[in-house]
Amino acid sequence: MRWRGRSPREILDCYVTERALLLFGWIWFLIYAFPGYMSYDSTWALMQARGVEPINDWQPPLMAFLWRYIDRIFSGPFAMLVIQSLLLLLGLHAILRRVMPGRAAAACAALVLIVPPDSIVMAVIWKDSQMAGCLMASIAALLSERRTVRAVGYVLLFVATGVRYNAVAATLPILLAFCARDIAPWWKRYAIAIAVWIAITGAAFFINGRLAERKMYPWHCGAAPMDIIGTIRFSPHIDDAWIFREMPGVTWTNPDKIQIRTRYVYNARNTFLETVEGPKALLQYPSTQQDRDAIANAWRAIVLAHPIAFLRHRIGVFALQLGVSPIGIWTGFVDSAPSEETLHYRAWHSNLQRKWALAMERNADSIWFSGWLYMLLGFALLPLCRRQRIAFVILVSGLLYELGLFALAPAIDYRYSHWMIVCTIVGVVMLFAARLQRGMRS
Repeated sequence: MRWRGRSPREILDCYVTERALLLFGWIWFLIYAFPGYMSYDSTWALMQARGVEPINDWQPPLMAFLWRYIDRIFSGPFAMLVIQSLLLLLGLHAILRRVMPGRAAAACAALVLIVPPDSIVMAVIWKDSQMAGCLMASIAALLSERRTVRAVGYVLLFVATGVRYNAVAATLPILLAFCARDIAPWWKRYAIAIAVWIAITGAAFFINGRLAERKMYPWHCGAAPMDIIGTIRFSPHIDDAWIFREMPGVTWTNPDKIQIRTRYVYNARNTFLETVEGPKALLQYPSTQQDRDAIANAWRAIVLAHPIAFLRHRIGVFALQLGVSPIGIWTGFVDSAPSEETLHYRAWHSNLQRKWALAMERNADSIWFSGWLYMLLGFALLPLCRRQRIAFVILVSGLLYELGLFALAPAIDYRYSHWMIVCTIVGVVMLFAARLQRGMRS
């Protein structure tokens, strides 16, 4: 026998290697996620990638553009699932190796990928999952001593910003910490980092603007109407005459007792689409440039006139984003049967996948899926990072990204908090490992 005469340590060193642990964790993840789940957003992106619909800017066009060429080689979502999961897994492994032995780093990286608060998002082809993989891999690349690898890190930051508009809040601390880190004095290093951050952000937004074949005006049609309704809801008494005078050109579904109707209908959990579509819609969808200009002017008028009401509305939305509630774990291969026919794509769950998904759905309202837990834990860990610069940067990146949702989130969705959750988990692992090593040395 090959094991005869070998000690357990020798057997462990021979068979339980870093690569074996990473491969085991990745295959475990694929058993749950294969061949990649697609919600409405990801199905819509694949339709744009295949030319069924023109690429639009409601979601960042870069994701559909990249998927267009990847789909020509590997049809369907599996290639995108491989890319986003491997970027996250290998990036985590490279980062964790800086604070713990190789095998421990591989085991922890695999565990971070497969824990339910992370895997339920990484299993879906979302821009949030693509961004998380790119950001984690970019941190690992920017920490390298090789110039070519660091260049790849900047490219990954560009892709992360290109596939998720509000990734700019997450990329800033990464660049401030790791860009031009060998340059002195500190002010010159930070100036270069900010310049690179502006360049990457500007390039990503410019490329997205050039790739969009159809303009959808997501702010005018989504976040702005939601903010207008929410601010009216929490404002002191406003009569219809003031609304018509200060917000001319806005088309109301029922221009009578607007604030009263708003207070009756408004719910911070309502999405932006419910504001302009559906049986309880208060505003008509802004379909012309004149309508969009009226929405923009109305947003400025109501927010400047009633800033406290605006803050109350945004606080309510943000609190629900962080709250504990059933999150609706997505395990569909497409969003609907018509999409299956349009994309000529159909898949089925295995028995193990179905049981796994049902088990997670039964626990979806537990504290482990609460954004509050990870935000509070992230802030609590910051003072402990005095000797752990990488952990500090990762935690700050996640927290800044989450705080950006306070002003920008047009709806409530667990996946919006995914980057903060991953960063907090990684921060816990890194700080625990560093503390354990200090204890062993002492």
